[in-house]
Amino acid sequence: MIKLVDLLREDKEESYPPYMYSSVGFGCHVCKYYSLQDDKHYCGNKEYQDYMGTNELIDPVTNEQIKDPSKWCSNWFLPKNQDETI
Repeated sequence: MIKLVDLLREDKEESYPPYMYSSVGFGCHVCKYYSLQDDKHYCGNKEYQDYMGTNELIDPVTNEQIKDPSKWCSNWFLPKNQDETI
């Protein structure tokens, strides 16, 4: 017999990475914290930097610099035209 409590526990154990590939193009390129310098992509968000250990936008699986910032997004995304205090 399956208990409802057991099903709820399973859902709570599932987690998602805070930074991942986004095939629909909702990504870093339109984020307030995004910058491009010397053909490298950077994130100015402190939480991203603490989590990833760098300010460079890197693929968390390969640890290589991402090539297309429109294909990546994180939980720390903030649109360029939005006030940070909202």
